[in-house]
Amino acid sequence: MKNNNKKKIFICATEQSGDNIGSKIIKELKKEKTNIIIDGVGGFSMKSFQRNQIYSLKEFKSIGIIEVLFSLLKYLRMINIISNYIIKNNYDLIITIDSPDFNYPLIKKLRKKKYKGKIIQIVAPSVWAWRANRAKKFAEVFDEIYTLFPFENKFFEKYNLKSTYIGHPIFDIKKLTKVSKNNKIIAFLPGSRLGEINKLFKYFELAYEYLILHKSKYIILIPTLPHLEKEIKSKTKNWKIKTIVTTDNKKIEKLFLKTKIALVCSGTASLEIAKRNIPQLILYKLNYITEIIINCFIKIKFANIINILEQRMIIPELLNSKLKNEIFLKKFKKLLLDESANKKQIKEINKVLKNIELSRSPYKIAVHSIKKYL
Repeated sequence: MKNNNKKKIFICATEQSGDNIGSKIIKELKKEKTNIIIDGVGGFSMKSFQRNQIYSLKEFKSIGIIEVLFSLLKYLRMINIISNYIIKNNYDLIITIDSPDFNYPLIKKLRKKKYKGKIIQIVAPSVWAWRANRAKKFAEVFDEIYTLFPFENKFFEKYNLKSTYIGHPIFDIKKLTKVSKNNKIIAFLPGSRLGEINKLFKYFELAYEYLILHKSKYIILIPTLPHLEKEIKSKTKNWKIKTIVTTDNKKIEKLFLKTKIALVCSGTASLEIAKRNIPQLILYKLNYITEIIINCFIKIKFANIINILEQRMIIPELLNSKLKNEIFLKKFKKLLLDESANKKQIKEINKVLKNIELSRSPYKIAVHSIKKYL
């Protein structure tokens, strides 16, 4: 039986970036609506706000088509369990964040089970890059979608899905690094999923070995998440360069201000590093078969949104089959030593960021819209 005094919200985020967005939206929402109960799927950031966390981020380890296929039965079971839980508890509002290949099947299942409540998706699937038919599919099951980039709305409004541009979470990043040869920290950001880390870590080890060989006096920073900290510390336990593996966000922010360059797993982290004015090299590695399949359908040449918007390589990328040891080391050396190229990278980035950032918090904009459903 529904509690008439409390509004119940189920929030589903299966990636760290989604967990971060979810926690900040909840904080903002609780300033205006104290009579809410939050349950859902999420990570460390949302856990303190959720009465019940059905699954945590550590359950979502797979990336790429082939990897997900091997975990398909697991994810189908999870979708069934979550959808039954939502129906049983009769939530007033469902919010799904990013992760379209998990969240869309979940919401489709809910609609088949006759869930009549309102459902919002935060972060649009990249229909402008590939699988454009997802825009129509999303319009069939969601009531509204919140987009991070201004050009995305038209793809969903074409199918009469209400679309609200809220802006990107990089809005929150205010403390910017000064590009300087005196900065002595090199950041390694290997990803927020175990699958990403396992695919990319050998390249971080190559960078470490290069620094050892050249007797560099740098400190390595590896920001990570609580469920991945043990794994990364195990991989770096024998390193002879001072290596800081930490989940402490305040410490991470302080160290970023002294960071010279970063090696970054493609995704939200690369845009966050860009906003911080840290020169970077983007890395990403999919299963070979997944890469072949995606290349048959993908419409774009780049992975980072800044490169995509400008249709040129502003931030250097090494993706999939192009990510080879000798090419990586050549690019890493350039990133480490070419101050002029790094300053140019940051200058070009800042020109693009001016066109995709709003002057208001994305969380305030989102909550203003969410309130009408409660």
